[in-house]
Amino acid sequence: MRISRLDEVGFEDFVERGSRSASRKTLVMEKFFRLRYYSLEPGGQTPFDIHDYEHVVVVVKGRGSIISREDEAPRIYHVAEGDVIHIGPRDPHQFVNTGNTPFEFLCFSTSSELYVGKVQEALGGKT
Repeated sequence: MRISRLDEVGFEDFVERGSRSASRKTLVMEKFFRLRYYSLEPGGQTPFDIHDYEHVVVVVKGRGSIISREDEAPRIYHVAEGDVIHIGPRDPHQFVNTGNTPFEFLCFSTSSELYVGKVQEALGGKT
C-alpha cells in the first residue's frame, strides 16, 4: 500500500504534441494503471489523442470542452466540475479550457500494455 497527498506532489509542464498552458501531476504510475492530475490554464489544451486504452476523467475544478469525433464528424462536449467522463479505447479526445479559471481534472487510465496481447492471454486467447 502507498499513500500520498495530492498537495505534496508537484506539477510538471505538460508540453507534448501541441498541448499548451498545461501541467500535470503523476500520482500513480504502475504497469497497468495510471492516475494523473491535470491543470489547464484559461485557453490551455491537451494534445488531440487517440489511445488503445481507456480513461475515466473526473472534473475537479472549472469548466472546459472535450473535442472528439463520431462517425467522422467533429463533436464537442461541454464539461464542468463534478462531471465524470469515460473515454473508450480509440475514442479521439482533446481537453480545452474554455473558462476564465484553471480547468483541473483527475485522469485514471489503463496502460497500452493491457491491449498488446495481454487481454487475449488473460482470456485464454478468447476476446
